[in-house]
Amino acid sequence: VFTMLFGVICLKKRYGTADFCIVGLMVAGLCMFMHADAHTSAVFQPVGIGMLIISLLCDGAISNLSEALMNQYDVGQDEFIFRLYSVATFFICIAAAAKGDLRDGLSYLTQPGTLQEMEEDLAPTWTISGKILTMALFSTTGFLGSSCSAAITKSFGALTMSITSTARKATTIFLSFALFPNECTVEHVGGIFLFIASLVAKSLRASKRGRHHHSSSHGHKHSKKVGGNREDVPVIEMGGGSMDASNTSMCSPLQLRRKALGDDAV
Repeated sequence: VFTMLFGVICLKKRYGTADFCIVGLMVAGLCMFMHADAHTSAVFQPVGIGMLIISLLCDGAISNLSEALMNQYDVGQDEFIFRLYSVATFFICIAAAAKGDLRDGLSYLTQPGTLQEMEEDLAPTWTISGKILTMALFSTTGFLGSSCSAAITKSFGALTMSITSTARKATTIFLSFALFPNECTVEHVGGIFLFIASLVAKSLRASKRGRHHHSSSHGHKHSKKVGGNREDVPVIEMGGGSMDASNTSMCSPLQLRRKALGDDAV
């Protein structure tokens, strides 16, 4: 919702009625599911709701701005993510150093064991190399995931990326609900059904649009039989007539002009 709102107001984007219906159905399913879960385990905090809204607003702004910048300046997703994360890492390191967290973190990495083992003088279960390797793997896979997200944003738009991210988060919630002992109500099932229905509708719409684009792009080609096989030969339209590009290689300029203007052309 916030991604579409930011795109319409700030970037002057236009979304179809089907897009609004799909997003509305998805939000309705999540709201129904969370409303059913709120009566049993959730703790309502107005401050948390405000922070969540601000986070969603920032996410919508970043998604739309990322799409606009990558397409306007023809920047690859890997370069975009690298530059974005480099700037963010620089300022985060400054803030961590000012607060003292950077020193504590480096001290933790240079000593074996977990934080609890270090505080209670227990036998270490983690080596220094193991902790550094785990952090490197976590950073690498995180960068890979961000690169894939940026690629989706650049190729398919901020709305598709927002829907993909929402589906990933909702899947985590649904799996945690299914794997751990929780009370399942009719409202839970209805919310899951609405959410899955919205994803199916989005997939069917994207598939239909892809087939339509594929058929229209091949409609401007002329099929010609060459050597027992059929191959697509582009048609060159000149004046009132048309001819195959394969037939123009052996023609003189005068013959090309006569073919374009008609047989009675001089």
